[in-house]
Amino acid sequence: MKKKTVFQRVAQAAALLSTVCMLTACGGSSGPKVTIKLDGVEIPFEKTLQTCIDGGLITTDYNGDEQQCEISFGAREVSFESVHLGTSSEPHRSEVTVMLYNPESERKTAYDSKIMTINYSAATDNADQAPVLFNDIDFWGMTQEEAIAALKEKGFEIEDDDVDDEYHFVVFSGSDSVTVTIDFDLGSEFENTASTASKKKVLEFDPDTYYVSGVKASMSSKLDIDFSGS
Repeated sequence: MKKKTVFQRVAQAAALLSTVCMLTACGGSSGPKVTIKLDGVEIPFEKTLQTCIDGGLITTDYNGDEQQCEISFGAREVSFESVHLGTSSEPHRSEVTVMLYNPESERKTAYDSKIMTINYSAATDNADQAPVLFNDIDFWGMTQEEAIAALKEKGFEIEDDDVDDEYHFVVFSGSDSVTVTIDFDLGSEFENTASTASKKKVLEFDPDTYYVSGVKASMSSKLDIDFSGS
């Protein structure tokens, strides 16, 4: 089956996101509070990046080597440059990144800026890396059908029509104006490297089955901030 193009996925997601925003604009978001944890440490929306560091996480480069984040933010500025998070224990690398914003009237470092968006790439995850939990759901190796069932069990309102069966993704809302997009890809797209220090179950992906490949949660729709920034 032909893999969906970025344009097709973005166009479809934008349409669904518009619907979600219209539904949540009146009377607030419906759905549970979205909580995302890396290695047991919560990554909280609208809290500073330093909160994650104080909880035991680190900032890393793409390869997982610990690295200070040198990004800074002007007054009321948002950046779409992702910051990689890792664990303080080996291996440091994770497939979690965050995007930040500065709601203040003066320049802030990345560590003093706040978390706007959390991304988790399950397709490039592997058994050696620390678990990522979405409302206590471990999406690692979870099929499309299993993921939808688990989300419904947690109280998220997802109808069968909400799942795009052509491009395989779903958009839904949590409380406090958090919008979540979950992508699904065929098992043939996953990087399942050999485990040397397994932190979670070692899996074999069926190349013809759809699994959770990416999770994006964002509260950007509620921000009164200039998105024309860097």
